[in-house]
Amino acid sequence: MAVEHRDFRITVDAKADATDTQWLCSATIEGMTEKARTAALPSVELGIPKLKIDVLMALSVVEHRAKDSIDEWYAAEPALA
Repeated sequence: MAVEHRDFRITVDAKADATDTQWLCSATIEGMTEKARTAALPSVELGIPKLKIDVLMALSVVEHRAKDSIDEWYAAEPALA
């Protein structure tokens, strides 16, 4: 699944771990515009127990963490906002 947020594309993925007890979720963040391409934002990775949360909610958690990372980058770079 991919979403766009403030000049960035967030690609979210989830899969079960080898023991089938956790969702291994990741979100990659890519800049889409000239100013955003210069940012090197790290990927977001989480392991979430399958008994506590379903896969759609796990994807949502990772997506929101990635959006928070983008918002924090903009807050640290006020000239780019």
